[in-house]
Amino acid sequence: MGSLIDILTYVAPPVLLLLLGAALRRAGWFRAEADASVSVLTVRILYPCFFFYHIVGSEEQMAPSSLMVNVGAGFTCIFVGFLVAWLTSRLTRMETKVASSFTFCSGIFNYGYFAFPVAIALFGDEILSKFIVFNLGVEIAIWTMGIFFLSSYGFRISRLFNPPALSILLALLVRNLGGDAIVPGFLWEVVEMLGLCSIPVGLLLIGGSISDLTKDFRFSEGYKIEISSILVRLIVVPALMVLYALLGPIPEDMPWLRQVLVVQSAMPAGIFALVVVRIYEGDRATAMRAIMASMLGCLFTLPLWLVLGRHLFGF
Repeated sequence: MGSLIDILTYVAPPVLLLLLGAALRRAGWFRAEADASVSVLTVRILYPCFFFYHIVGSEEQMAPSSLMVNVGAGFTCIFVGFLVAWLTSRLTRMETKVASSFTFCSGIFNYGYFAFPVAIALFGDEILSKFIVFNLGVEIAIWTMGIFFLSSYGFRISRLFNPPALSILLALLVRNLGGDAIVPGFLWEVVEMLGLCSIPVGLLLIGGSISDLTKDFRFSEGYKIEISSILVRLIVVPALMVLYALLGPIPEDMPWLRQVLVVQSAMPAGIFALVVVRIYEGDRATAMRAIMASMLGCLFTLPLWLVLGRHLFGF
């Protein structure tokens, strides 16, 4: 990891893709009508192929104990995020429906489309398999504890068996059985091509969604939601994650977990959370405010957390 200028350069490509997605939406070249089909394609095909390719094709081995620690770290980081967001909603006396949507959206960081290109730029492709396994824990936390905070009646265990999670489990199985050597060459090439599309398409989709959010965006009274979201998502939870990376009981053979924690700590709220809030009939205005505030705020805080990680851990 280099200087602040280098880090800004690493962050620039995903930011530019987001801006491009927003510009295409405003120009009418990427219409909102396409969002549903593109989202399904991305989540059910492109993203799973990306996971499968990088886990199966990784040259580094991960012991079962390391795998469990990594998954547990992902779960814990999201769970802590939910707890901090929930406590903040109580301290600021948010209404029940507002508090549940705020807790869900502010508790989740953008663990995929924005984090992956930053991680690749900083540490190379080999770090991705670690990020992906970490994200399995994230997915479990979102669809269990997250739904508990968002809607006490809405949890269904079937949600855990979504295409990205299943692709991770399948990839780990294939890797243990022989890796990419047992995958036919033509099929491996198709998986690679589809996986390469996942991040650009996902970022364009997020950019288009952000453009839609800004059209009807209104600040909350006294900027309560926006300030609370920035406090939780960009300051308190990242500080706790970096503190764990610095002082926590991380196994000696897993120094890369500190890299995962630092990058993920710097991420803003995930815009995917808005989709889940809609499904469970949460407060959409609160979700938009929390997400937009953290997206804008991270332009300033993200490089600072990465610089701090460089100084603390020598990345």
